[in-house]
Amino acid sequence: MKKPVVVTGMGLVTPLSPFGAIGDFWDDICLGTDAVRKKSSPMLDMGREWLTAYIDAGPHVHLEEKFIYISDCAIRMAISDAKIDVRQAGLSLGTVLGNILSKQKRMKDKKSGLNKSRESLSYPVSQLSEKLGLGGLKITVSTACASGTDAIGVAARKIAAGKAEVMIAGGADVLSDFALAGFKSLQALTETKVRPFDKNRSGLALGEGAAFVVLESGEHATRRGAQIYGRVLGYSSRLDAHHLTAPRRDGRGLADAAVQALAQAGPDPVDIDYINAHGTGTVYNDLMETVVIKQIFGDAAYNIPVSSTKSMIGHSFGAAGAIETICCLLSIIHKTVPPTINYEEADPQCDLDYVPNRSRKHDVRHAMSLSAGFGGQNSAIIVGGAR
Repeated sequence: MKKPVVVTGMGLVTPLSPFGAIGDFWDDICLGTDAVRKKSSPMLDMGREWLTAYIDAGPHVHLEEKFIYISDCAIRMAISDAKIDVRQAGLSLGTVLGNILSKQKRMKDKKSGLNKSRESLSYPVSQLSEKLGLGGLKITVSTACASGTDAIGVAARKIAAGKAEVMIAGGADVLSDFALAGFKSLQALTETKVRPFDKNRSGLALGEGAAFVVLESGEHATRRGAQIYGRVLGYSSRLDAHHLTAPRRDGRGLADAAVQALAQAGPDPVDIDYINAHGTGTVYNDLMETVVIKQIFGDAAYNIPVSSTKSMIGHSFGAAGAIETICCLLSIIHKTVPPTINYEEADPQCDLDYVPNRSRKHDVRHAMSLSAGFGGQNSAIIVGGAR
């Protein structure tokens, strides 16, 4: 990247310690706390309970307002952490479904009178920017389950190119009956536990969340004396358009994205000390990611800790990549890699170090987050320490 891009603030709302401090979330992650529980459908009576990672926003938050509410909370946390002047900050939001619960509400109650424009994917960026007084660029990114990663990557590119000085970037999504029914029809949901990379993995659990980072040019952050948590060193996105839902078995698109992100990281090769995998717990995704990591790093792949935080908080669509980028930053700050929980039996085809069940002290200087979405959306982002 041309101009150095640094991270000066972080904020998130997840099923673990929701609305708590970043440190509380990290403690839960490192303890291997499982947030996946049985829950009934969010709005429509579908006659069953689902294994999900759900955020309880309290009785004061109407369901159709939940998306904006948790996004607003996470962004305010990041703003407060960074101590930025919001008038010059832009917003890059990644989302898969946007405020789909508003549309479900309208469909359920045709007399509700809800404005249809509130349901568009671009509307939340305008609404949140207005609420928060953000005066900079406004960007909506919807690239399936790579949306959160891409929102951060696109914002970082704007700063690196001199098109912006401060961007708030991340992703958000909430559970919906539409998403649950869709993933059920694909036979992608587990009926037991989320077991990424385990021989007996049987699918994913859907989750929800909102996660944002404050990105600044290095010059801007230094000029105002900001605390710097880390740097965005490389980012790339590749579309392989292989299949509507299935990943390429050889992982070419994801491998290309990772290789390009590594190339952007600088003239000298960057040693990756930790990989936060997409790690959904589906048979083909986990196998594909293992193939990709071995393709990229060769024999060195066996020495890199790889873990899936989705084993604890489920797959939160557009929020996932942003949460996982924050996990990479925290792994650098705390010199600890989080575990992949529910790992019981090794798969001979998935034979890397998946940090089974317990977090581990590890000197992380550079970390990579991988994201793979429906339709062949593949992204990789690399972060490093403050220096």
